[in-house]
Amino acid sequence: MGRKGIKGSWSLFMGFVLTASVALTGCGGGGGGGGTTTTTTDTTTDSGGSGASLRVAERISVVDASSSGSGVAGLRIGKFRVPTTVSAAGTDWTNDVTQTFVHERSAEAFGVINEILCMMSQSQYDDMVNKGTYRAQIDTNQCEQERDSAESAGESSQNQSSSTTMPDYEDWTVNSYRANDTSDHIVKVWIHEEARSEGSWSEPAKTIYVKVTITEGASAANPYGLFRLDFKGIPDGSSTVMFKGYLESVQEGSSILLKFVDEGAGGSDTWTEQVVLNRSADGSTGTGTIYTSNSGGWGSETSDFDIAFNSDYFLRDNGTEQKCADRNDFNETAWRYGLYDVNGARVNRESGFPIKYGDYHGWVGYWGLWLPEEANVSDGATVYKQVYSSNAPPTETAYTLMQRGGKLKKHTRNAKTLGDIQNLPLDWWECNESGCSGYRVKWNGTNFVKFANQVNNMWNDDFIDENINLSTLQFGELNFYSQSLGGQVRVKLIGTGTYPSITYSYPDPTAPESVIFFKEDIVYPGDTTVPATLKCYDNCPEYNSTVGGINVDNWYNGNHANNYDPSANTSYSYTFNATTASGEMTLKEGVNALLLPSNSTSQWGYWSGPLFDPTPANLTALACDDWNGDIIANEGTCGWKAWSELTVFYTWETGTQQWNQFTALINGSGTVEQFQAPLQVSYEYQKTNNAYADGKYCLDGAATCETGTNFYLEYSGFGNLWGIPGTCVDDSGNPTTCGEGTRWISEFMIPAGAAVANNGTTYYVKPLEVEQTMKLVSAATCTTAGLATTPYTLPSITNWSDPAIGTEPTTAAAGLISEAPAVIGGVVQSGF
Repeated sequence: MGRKGIKGSWSLFMGFVLTASVALTGCGGGGGGGGTTTTTTDTTTDSGGSGASLRVAERISVVDASSSGSGVAGLRIGKFRVPTTVSAAGTDWTNDVTQTFVHERSAEAFGVINEILCMMSQSQYDDMVNKGTYRAQIDTNQCEQERDSAESAGESSQNQSSSTTMPDYEDWTVNSYRANDTSDHIVKVWIHEEARSEGSWSEPAKTIYVKVTITEGASAANPYGLFRLDFKGIPDGSSTVMFKGYLESVQEGSSILLKFVDEGAGGSDTWTEQVVLNRSADGSTGTGTIYTSNSGGWGSETSDFDIAFNSDYFLRDNGTEQKCADRNDFNETAWRYGLYDVNGARVNRESGFPIKYGDYHGWVGYWGLWLPEEANVSDGATVYKQVYSSNAPPTETAYTLMQRGGKLKKHTRNAKTLGDIQNLPLDWWECNESGCSGYRVKWNGTNFVKFANQVNNMWNDDFIDENINLSTLQFGELNFYSQSLGGQVRVKLIGTGTYPSITYSYPDPTAPESVIFFKEDIVYPGDTTVPATLKCYDNCPEYNSTVGGINVDNWYNGNHANNYDPSANTSYSYTFNATTASGEMTLKEGVNALLLPSNSTSQWGYWSGPLFDPTPANLTALACDDWNGDIIANEGTCGWKAWSELTVFYTWETGTQQWNQFTALINGSGTVEQFQAPLQVSYEYQKTNNAYADGKYCLDGAATCETGTNFYLEYSGFGNLWGIPGTCVDDSGNPTTCGEGTRWISEFMIPAGAAVANNGTTYYVKPLEVEQTMKLVSAATCTTAGLATTPYTLPSITNWSDPAIGTEPTTAAAGLISEAPAVIGGVVQSGF
């Protein structure tokens, strides 16, 4: 598959791209290793054991993390003091462990290893030991190893839709067994991956077979544990091995030796990865060699590193250049966070629950439906919610599935002052006859300043600060995009003079209603507030009879032609019936449903402009003015003003992806099951010693930082806190211009115990997954410290062992303890 990326999947074994200076960017792909499956079958007994479970590392770091000095509950965090009730013994806040690891560029080949270990951990094989074969739904998004791709820096805000936080489940069958306390702990896994395609690339549905043999669990003396993991992937209906490899941790004298190798080939692409790491059991010293090779129709790339480290420094040598890093001086970022209440209990969102359809198990929730593609579920199907309790059969509740090809979103107006958003990063597009340019902008207390520009779809922070030129504006508003504020942001300016000689200026930073943004909610059946008729004057969806829906490939991206002549007063009318009746819950133009056809090539779907209730008050609010706020009689309605003037408006989203569509469950009484939207919380920036943006968001100076920029974040569930701005960083983890060899990470880390708020309720944040990046020093420093690399003989694929775990149990008669998933997204379900 070469350079393509498929998010969070064991198919990431297929098609890696890794160079000396470029982060891991490829996954997915085709066959490799060649050959066919062996017929030897594992005969290990897999039920009735009595041994205690063993657990290995959830992540591999070449070097161990250093103490971060981050805050803890009960202490002063920034200007806040955390209640001792949060950190009381036995609270979730105390029990939830923060995983800290070190990132180092030469070790990015460990990305695949860490994806394996993360998903294995999510299966909860230790909690499920000796309970028999069970099903697990693994949220691959939680283990995504490509989150730091610099390409993320330039993603269009349009593409940051519901897909951002929707879980992406894989269906696993797992058996975890340990005969007794002197036996090995054996974990067998059967993994099903759906067929995938994108453009001209495709890969078949497949089953991945995994066998893990754990001899010794992870401990303070050996943070890896001692284990062996062999895997292979086979297309469904075939016996040819697409890819295979193994990961092994063994004790050799006083050292722990970690070996990893995988290989594969698909189409014109082939790849090999080989890693050997030799480190002392306490992690204070070590050496290693890392090799990767990838080739295909696009070309070929290889990388080859030798490394060495002691307790103070880390040396990386690619044969032509040496780099030295300080193990005790580092930058930090966090990838996942938990939210807790004043009593230290996890804040969970009622975002969905597991369902069963025929022989298939899935999930339904706020973000939509997840079921294997082969389930072929459709509108009106009966699905079952299964709830387990100890020593009892599952309680099944039948629901009727309601599916529509799009969803209506309600936008409710919020307002801030300019002072409320000081230093908050905003995205701004500036267009002229030559085209449009992207900038990152902030309000500095006096002006909106462009401090970064977009070059080759990446942010360039070397851009010289430049004020937005208000004299060239044709409208009395500035239009931005902000992830922290949930989307579009309008800043209303003060106009002086008469058209065409209008000059604009900023309002007072304390003036209310100056910054307008909208809270977004999905409309559910039974919502009586949706108007019977919706009007649209700007980016209005058009039904195309040729394609039988919206044609995003027309001249206007699926819309009617915009007419910006106010005197024309061109508008379009639509209806939306918020009921469960057949064919309803769909935006219609006349009698025609405005859906994206199933054969559409649009990856991201379609979004309309504002749709609103054409009341006299709303039409007055949208009346065209003379560029400085004075209404002009008989000049019509300016629909674009909805983004700042209306209290409520709607937009229509449709597409071929689940996250573009509406899914709901209807119970036997006809009531629609509703799920909670992400929780919106505000966070006032607090300076920490290890934040990348240290001091940048301190409004009263970095020395004190008693007052910080307010960020408006979105918490969609345990581990998922969104809205922190990002930046590209170099090998030392220092902010730099985005480009080859850079990584895209969160610009700052929220310290443990920091407070966030929602409508007067305070919650407390804890980082769950912290990454440290060692700062580079001169290469001579490592030489002076006596560090020298040792080339190793790399592990060979010939030492791979077929997992040979036998036929997957699919029924109770075959050994499956339940048809329902025992573990979903890392959480063991009640009754198991």
